[in-house]
Amino acid sequence: MAANGKMSTGNEMVVLKTSEGDGPKYVKDSPRDHPIVIIGAGDYGRSFAGRLVKTGFRVVIGRRDPERRRPNVPEGVVVTSHSDAISRGKIVILAVPRDAYSDMAELKGDLTGKIVVDVSNKEKLDTEKSNAEYLSEDILDKSLVVKGFNVVSAWSLESGLVGGSKEVPICSDDKEARGEVIQLAKDMGFFPMDYGCLRAARDVEAIPLHLLPGWRFATKVMFGLLAFLSIYVLFQGPLYKYVKSGVTKDIQHFPGKGFNRVLAMLALTLLALVYFPGIIAAFRQLAYGTKYQRFPTWLDTWLKSRKQLGLLALLVASLHAIFSACLMSPEYYYHMYEKGPVIEGRQFYGMMFWRGELLIFTGGLALALMSVLGVTSTPSVQNAMNWREFVFVQSKLGFLCLFVGTAHCIVYGSTGFNKMYLYVWYTPPPFLLAMLLPCLIILLKMFLLSPCLNSRLMRIRRGWESKPKATPV
Repeated sequence: MAANGKMSTGNEMVVLKTSEGDGPKYVKDSPRDHPIVIIGAGDYGRSFAGRLVKTGFRVVIGRRDPERRRPNVPEGVVVTSHSDAISRGKIVILAVPRDAYSDMAELKGDLTGKIVVDVSNKEKLDTEKSNAEYLSEDILDKSLVVKGFNVVSAWSLESGLVGGSKEVPICSDDKEARGEVIQLAKDMGFFPMDYGCLRAARDVEAIPLHLLPGWRFATKVMFGLLAFLSIYVLFQGPLYKYVKSGVTKDIQHFPGKGFNRVLAMLALTLLALVYFPGIIAAFRQLAYGTKYQRFPTWLDTWLKSRKQLGLLALLVASLHAIFSACLMSPEYYYHMYEKGPVIEGRQFYGMMFWRGELLIFTGGLALALMSVLGVTSTPSVQNAMNWREFVFVQSKLGFLCLFVGTAHCIVYGSTGFNKMYLYVWYTPPPFLLAMLLPCLIILLKMFLLSPCLNSRLMRIRRGWESKPKATPV
């Protein structure tokens, strides 16, 4: 209780006397001025206590029956009853599941005016109110409920925040309570994000329930293309030979040589799909004469998935390089080697033609450039680059990578463009199909780089509009 008889909220200013006589100075309480109270001695509560102790906080854990069996808590942590623990601190970490919220009703009086941090998660996505809203409205309506730390796992807390994101969304209807928990998160080594009022807890609690939300579009595209290209390569080669002449040799070699073709086509197509939406967006901006015209949902989703498509392209290209290194021999790629003598009816081969060595050079260069693109897209490297450097790598080197990858495909198929026996069942050979989209994108990019279009596009992206904005009524 304060001197005037009112209950203290813990947000009062502490008066410091100075010897110089220049009057009192006022310093606001910090989270370190009081022990941090944790209700719940489960895995998460103990891990949270351990992290607090490592960062210099005093910790009190409250249990229903502290004398029955002492939990394995970090050294220096006090274990006591719920009521005694709550009375010692100002910030209370509620490390219990929602099923145990009903037990908190008996502590309602003790928790009045306290900052209660709800760290629970839901078991499934729904449209109902969040756990934190339920706690604030139905159980602890006299407390200052804050949602936070639910995206941090017990394993991450125990391992020193290694292996998980350090970003912690925090929200509450009370601005001061939210600010104190944000400061607590900073002191613990996290990067807190202010999500505003407690209603945002619905979004915060949904974060751990989403499985790779940013990768869904790219993953669906990759597996869709993988299925289509596998069927196409199987249909265009092994299946055709089996139907026409009963040959099963190519079917037996499909898991190696045939699937390697699929990987090559898939890697080049995914890389092309990284830059295709940017080309479409540029032509839309030129057509509308403004950059303020909203993109359609499908294009917006595609643009936001370019990083994931690029990383998947790097993964597939790496697999293609491994398969190629294992299969590179005259028995598989005879058209890349010089023919040697025939001894006892067996054809021997010499060194590679220039075409074969150029194939290796372009493939290795494309993989190296793709690796640079992948490394610079990671947050740690990206944060160390300025905007001009990032655009140069992702745009200029990116299109160079696409050009070199397309050249790699052209070199591979250079001996087969005019061989009509490769065009079976009115379908083009796989290498020709693979290079159609990249060649189209390269031609469109060259068209956009023409002086008349490029200057207009740059003006539009700097904010110029061919038509004046509509004046609001």
